[in-house]
Amino acid sequence: MVHRLSEMDVAEIEAHIDPRGALATLGYAETSEPRRVKGGWDTLLWRFRTPDGREHSLRVFYLPGRNEIAWRERIALETCATAGLPAPRVETVGEVEGLPAMVLSWCPGIPILAFVEKKPWALWRLGRLFGRAQAQMHAVAPPDEFVAVAPDDWVYRGGERYAHLATHALSLGLSTSSLIHMDYHPLNLLSDGATVTGILDWSGAAAGDPRADLARTEITILTAPIPPGPLRPFLNLARKLILQAWRSGYNELAAPIPDFRPLRAWAGATFLAEAEVAIDRPQVWGTREDMERLRRMIDVWAQEAGIR
Repeated sequence: MVHRLSEMDVAEIEAHIDPRGALATLGYAETSEPRRVKGGWDTLLWRFRTPDGREHSLRVFYLPGRNEIAWRERIALETCATAGLPAPRVETVGEVEGLPAMVLSWCPGIPILAFVEKKPWALWRLGRLFGRAQAQMHAVAPPDEFVAVAPDDWVYRGGERYAHLATHALSLGLSTSSLIHMDYHPLNLLSDGATVTGILDWSGAAAGDPRADLARTEITILTAPIPPGPLRPFLNLARKLILQAWRSGYNELAAPIPDFRPLRAWAGATFLAEAEVAIDRPQVWGTREDMERLRRMIDVWAQEAGIR
């Protein structure tokens, strides 16, 4: 049974958190007034500034399984720091009201999807930037902590209903030699318009096969609900062009792009499992109709791959 947190659940958790007091406990006694930042499906997030002018974020993990989620995020971000990938840097790890918490450096820039909304004509260039950054990530060796539990820790994320898709994925000879993100999409990549300034939300990271990560990115771009806004109709129509630019950018650094089509159904199942947990929360713009549409697409992809 999927455990969902309602708007009331999240509001109650947030009401018990004093961000300024929490920051003082974590070693940040002097800060600007922490400002609540909406976004993200698995944490409560505040942005603040220290006297030296630097900006940071306080992230509090509250979902079921939060200890593992926080552990995975920390290990992934430490790996990014070692490899020189653009990502937030871990500054402090601790607890807030009994919940795992981190203070991270704040990455400048905005999501590339926001850039596309402002400058639609830049879609191709930004899409290629998106693809190149993922190829750079896949060239990084995963940390030993991830390798020790791979691939079982990520291949079964689709749940019992789709266990047959995990079995099929394992039959494809999956690698565990790359750092994979497993939630890589245009809202999780920050840019200043010219370069990548941050890759966010590493709670699903693992030691894995680039094909799995690529499949997950493709089905997310194809099926994820578009955030509300005046350009929503345009962005819905632009999905395929974004995918073409993404492939082009990835191929520039890692040609040829591996064939990930046999993993589409599996990737869709992992996305569905995560989305179903979040669907009732106020900051999530997806609907149950979106989830039903994704279930139908999973069936189509499985049929195309000959999976029964």
